Amino acid sequence: MIRNSFIHLTGVDTRIEKFLWNQGIFNWDNLRNNLSVLRSEMSPVFFEEELPMEMDEADKALDEHNARYFFDRYPYAESWRIFGELKNEFLYLDIETTGLYDPNFVTCVCIYEANQIHQFTRTKNLDNFYDFWEGRENKILVTYNGFKFDVPFLERSMKWKNTNRHMDLMHVLHKMGIKGGLKGTEEQLGIRRSDDLIGVNGYAAVQLWNSYIETDIDDYLHKLIKYNQEDTINLAKILGIVYNRKRAEIFPLPDAGLF
Repeated sequence: MIRNSFIHLTGVDTRIEKFLWNQGIFNWDNLRNNLSVLRSEMSPVFFEEELPMEMDEADKALDEHNARYFFDRYPYAESWRIFGELKNEFLYLDIETTGLYDPNFVTCVCIYEANQIHQFTRTKNLDNFYDFWEGRENKILVTYNGFKFDVPFLERSMKWKNTNRHMDLMHVLHKMGIKGGLKGTEEQLGIRRSDDLIGVNGYAAVQLWNSYIETDIDDYLHKLIKYNQEDTINLAKILGIVYNRKRAEIFPLPDAGLF
């Protein structure tokens, strides 16, 4: 609902945005033709000349699929709105490690992007992880508890620095009253795991890696990778559900109003 949002404009907050929707102004073209309606709501911070230019700039950013532009201009709590029109501009990331703290290390990194899986695995191709980010600086990184775990662990263990904007779904979900970790969240949202991965958790993932290293049996590694990939793909499913629920909460109008 990027084109239905006005909170990227100077002086417009969620209260004024709701006022515009109540006035029948549902998208940027509507606002261009009815700028005067803002005078009473925004005075003395009404920027009548700047707003059309800002909408033109937003049009350009949307045409260029520049998700970072909107992430930088939306309040963080509203960054979920970007998903609708720019769902392919998100990078869902999950890692597996040998433990929670140093000197443990990363075993697997999975990134899910536009329905494509990028898998990076120790002993196979983990070094390719560094090159992956080239040309993707405007995409939004999505994790679950990645503020505290995934990203700091990667930065310590692999000497990598995240420069992408970052949405941690755990915080978004907690504000919606959905808690219980990633697996608990999936259950509450009706997302089902593959039968052979039901009951597999972070501790089991560590054991799978250890078993692979000790025995050199590929089945252990394949199961670990499958677990890593389901964690990652499910982040995309969760964000889709979050988007639909929150859009319905704040913009309860017919789909005809959505552009």
